[in-house]
Amino acid sequence: MKVYLIGAGPGDPELITLKASRLIAACDVVVYDDLIPTEILLTARPGATKIYVGKRGGRKYMKQPEINELLVSLAQEGHTVARLKGGDPCIFGRGGEEALYLHEHQIPFEIIPGISSAVAGPISAGIPPTHRGYAASVKFVTAHEDPAKESGFLDWANLAADSGTIVFLMGARRIASIAEKLMAEGMPGDTACALVKDATTFSQRHVVSVLERVGDDAIEHKISSPCIMVVGKVATLSSTLYTREALPLSGKSVLITRPAHLAMKTASLFASQGARCIVYPLVEIAPLEFALPDLASYDLFIFTSQNAVPLFLDRMFSSGMDARALSGKQLVCIGPKTRDALLGYGLIADAVAEEFRAEGIMELLSDRDLAGRRVCLPRAKGARSYLRDALLERGAAVDEIFVYETILPREATPADFSQALGDACSVVFTSPSGFGNAVRLLDGDLSVLAGKQLIAIGPVTAQAMESRGLLPHLVAQEYTDEGIIRALKGEVV
Repeated sequence: MKVYLIGAGPGDPELITLKASRLIAACDVVVYDDLIPTEILLTARPGATKIYVGKRGGRKYMKQPEINELLVSLAQEGHTVARLKGGDPCIFGRGGEEALYLHEHQIPFEIIPGISSAVAGPISAGIPPTHRGYAASVKFVTAHEDPAKESGFLDWANLAADSGTIVFLMGARRIASIAEKLMAEGMPGDTACALVKDATTFSQRHVVSVLERVGDDAIEHKISSPCIMVVGKVATLSSTLYTREALPLSGKSVLITRPAHLAMKTASLFASQGARCIVYPLVEIAPLEFALPDLASYDLFIFTSQNAVPLFLDRMFSSGMDARALSGKQLVCIGPKTRDALLGYGLIADAVAEEFRAEGIMELLSDRDLAGRRVCLPRAKGARSYLRDALLERGAAVDEIFVYETILPREATPADFSQALGDACSVVFTSPSGFGNAVRLLDGDLSVLAGKQLIAIGPVTAQAMESRGLLPHLVAQEYTDEGIIRALKGEVV
């Protein structure tokens, strides 16, 4: 048992640390606050319990003493717990309180630092918190306390006299009163300041202002929580240092439906091209029990999915074998993702299909004599029979090894899927099973999809969509995420 108090970063899922990602994937319970990106939650191991405890101003949430008790209770039950907090757990995140409570109850714990919005927020708006000639110091201040209170722990006179940078967190509802309090204590009304909303995320917006006008600017620009307020001369650097590159997919909101373990990488790729990503996995990879065959008896191993590779090879390795068991065997795979999965195990594919589907495999093998050759085909249960039938027709002896099946994710609900659809203008389907699960969640009513831009990863998925009366607007010519992005960018139509 152990509790990890983990900083999940300021909002951009790629700004989580490698250590945090590794630990989240290893824990069996995830206790998380508000504003934790979906992509990060999806990195939890399959079957992990996820417990939402809220903790956002103005909304219903679990009280801190209840969270403390929950962490202790989970640990005493023998669980390894990832306690996810936005930003850094110990910068106004009450990580210290939780750590002390765990210590008092003799629960092992570890604090995993994260990037705080106190730092990332200003930087993402082109505002360095410190800068030579502008600010030699920076203060982080919670704006949770009402500045109008007669008593409080903040020394407003000292803050107003500070010549460095002040970063206020959690103060979206008190922007005007913070400015008024600082000016009342002597800070000039023309002191530069900035507001940064949704820092580091796709929806980030910022406003550069001055103290005497910032309250009105916040209303005019509809600045709401989550927001940070930066006060100091460094705010003037934003006009020079902030740049927003015009990216090819800017303005597009794309629903990513890949399985959870692939979703974050896919979303990051789309986001790098400017797309706003909504992640909602429509497929879960459910490993199956299978007997490992006599590997020495096969001439050819064909991998048609990157998901099959680790399931098959991990079983092989756990049985006491290593890569030498495949020495002298021909390894064929369906595309670059599967090739890379093999390479991760130190195995180099002998051949990769040019067309990333079963037909491409047969085209690749068109000049080979398969009569009498023994073929091992680790794959998904319910996969198309085309490849098996084509190999048998060519005289091969084929053993299908079903290593997994694709199922509807256990957390998927019609209401949540409909909400995800409502936020997206484009929907990417990367498998027939994913599209089939969408139909299932929509109870067969596909009218909501009719108004979306529909993208299929390849012709097999496109055929599944067409069979239900939906014509995809785009079909990638290369059946990968990169191929889909090229199609969206208009390079391939």
